[in-house]
Amino acid sequence: MIVAALSGLLITSCSSNDYTDKVSSVQVTEVSKELSAAGGQQTFTVTGEGISARAADTWLSVSTQGNVVTVTADGNDSKQSRHTIVTVTATNGDQAVINVSQPGLVILMEANNAYLFNPADNDEAFISDMSNVEFAQTISDNWIHLTKVDSISVDDNTGGYRSGTITLSYKKFVKQIIIGQWGETLPFTSLKTAVYEDEEGNSYTKPVTVVADENDANGNTYLIKGLMEEGDLSVMLNTKTTDMAEYYLAAGYSPGKLVEDETTYTLRCLMSVYNVITGGRYYPTQVTTLETSPYRMSFEWQVDENAMPTFSYVRNGNLAANYRTDGIIVCKFSTSTGASATARKGIAYQFLNLRLSY
Repeated sequence: MIVAALSGLLITSCSSNDYTDKVSSVQVTEVSKELSAAGGQQTFTVTGEGISARAADTWLSVSTQGNVVTVTADGNDSKQSRHTIVTVTATNGDQAVINVSQPGLVILMEANNAYLFNPADNDEAFISDMSNVEFAQTISDNWIHLTKVDSISVDDNTGGYRSGTITLSYKKFVKQIIIGQWGETLPFTSLKTAVYEDEEGNSYTKPVTVVADENDANGNTYLIKGLMEEGDLSVMLNTKTTDMAEYYLAAGYSPGKLVEDETTYTLRCLMSVYNVITGGRYYPTQVTTLETSPYRMSFEWQVDENAMPTFSYVRNGNLAANYRTDGIIVCKFSTSTGASATARKGIAYQFLNLRLSY
């Protein structure tokens, strides 16, 4: 009986001594934080007395104020993400750990180098931006607008052609976008430079002046001055075209006369045509101001890679498929009327691939 009673006492004593885990006095509201690739800071709140904190890696700075812990990092210029741990400690030795990460830099933007708008253009141009940082924006003119959703728009333009820029930058990355906009008036008189070639492929540049022809009451004719000493090229709006706003130089147009060795020649502008199969050239000698003549020399307004306007020679589309025209030949003729091949006495000027620009 005595042995049995002692045994029961020992069993009761053992069951009253169960183990209980200690709960840390340091508790955090979040166990992980992610910073922006561009850098910045995050805060989190902890419990406990006399809180201090430190990071395992030097790229992350840590500060404490009471029970608020702040982590701060500069931008991560690497493509690789990084992470570290922050250890929070109370004066009683209790601790908690927080994971902090920062993604690598991603710059992924799809944008043209230039965008061109019409005078009254309600359309928008869009930039595809999947970068994980925000770009600083510098816009050159207040008629250009860039919204937060990467949409480019412009105000209506009642004047002449204008251009400006949008510059997007983040540290060493810089993307400049040129914005051009046609005006209600075409910028003929702003054209200052002519670039052209000869049949051998030599390139030439000349200063020119373009003025409205005072003899055209409708204001549809312009004179290109400076290409030749003997006279001007006269280009006029082609009212018969519907596919493009074409200006043309009439077939056989005479800019003036040339005197060589006491001989006076009449100058006439002819189309330079070549056969794409044989490479042979010929110069049609028709003389007519007819707007639909297949031998008129055509120009149209274009823009270059910088969204700047150019007045450029173009193929007029009335030639057979295997023929191309690449410019203007100014020939000398021994007669003052007509332009027959027998009266043609040589070439005075060649203006192939002629382009006028600012």
